Amino acid sequence: MNIEMVIQNTNTGKAYEISDLVSDIEIAQELQDNPGKLSFTLNTQNKKDIVSEGSPVSLKVNNNKVFFGYVFKIGIDQGVELKITAYDQLRYLKYKDTYVFKSMTCNQIFSKICNDYNIKHEIKHTSSYLLPPKIEDNKNLAEMIQYGFDKTLIDTKEWFFMRDDYGVLKHLNVFEERTPLVIGDSSLLNEFSYESSIDDETYNQVKLIKENKETKKREVYIVKDSKNINKWGILQYFDKVDEKMNEAQIKQRADMLLKHYNRPKKTLKLECIGDFRVKAGCGVVLLIEDLKDSAPYNKYVIVKSVTHKIENNMHSMSLEVEVI
Repeated sequence: MNIEMVIQNTNTGKAYEISDLVSDIEIAQELQDNPGKLSFTLNTQNKKDIVSEGSPVSLKVNNNKVFFGYVFKIGIDQGVELKITAYDQLRYLKYKDTYVFKSMTCNQIFSKICNDYNIKHEIKHTSSYLLPPKIEDNKNLAEMIQYGFDKTLIDTKEWFFMRDDYGVLKHLNVFEERTPLVIGDSSLLNEFSYESSIDDETYNQVKLIKENKETKKREVYIVKDSKNINKWGILQYFDKVDEKMNEAQIKQRADMLLKHYNRPKKTLKLECIGDFRVKAGCGVVLLIEDLKDSAPYNKYVIVKSVTHKIENNMHSMSLEVEVI
């Protein structure tokens, strides 16, 4: 395995090739709005010379561009070991600000915030769906962007997300990020764990409230699945809607929410032989005989999170996939 890691000290401006000095390399990504993370051990006596807070660091493995980001944590162990944690550009969207968004698409919101904060970015896939106007006051930047993704998904079934690919934060569509990889009994898989639950983010009744300022009355809209209520009891999703929404719009939103959440949440975690083509948000084909009746079989699933590990020149990965 050919590992190439380069780091630049922001205090001196000097760059160092540290591939022979690193061990316990771990790269983690999530489909949601958390930043990608690189952690590793640096074995060196020249602590101040090589690394400083904010140092850019790049990692290539067998000429594959795996990670580019910036050092945020430097820990010192006994002896000469440093514990280094670096994050990609998504880390810079973890701060708060206030925005007033008019009718914009999720990629327009993404692009505006990235431009304002000098984030190197690319719109690879676009949405045509205009989100309703929204005031975001003292909110996390990444959460503002994620809100646009989530609402677009619920209202249109278009699933957008953002992922930093080697120093470029990309606006992507999940369904366009499929890989040719198969994970299953005869391919990459070492072990799995599966769970089906109605304990979190499962709702069989949706209740939406509109405050009508003209009539000074509260309008209530409820949709439900009586069959699943009889099986599970009432699991209610509650929210207040914009007063500008009309009855048809509110009913449509309630129906979409019920369709989206009215099912058990299924969790599938996999321990596998490593392959850097597996990234958060990508699609892989699942082929596990023991889960044939519970999870997709010979079909694509979406990677929600993945952690790649390189230890003793061995590459493994742990991932969680979306099971619908």
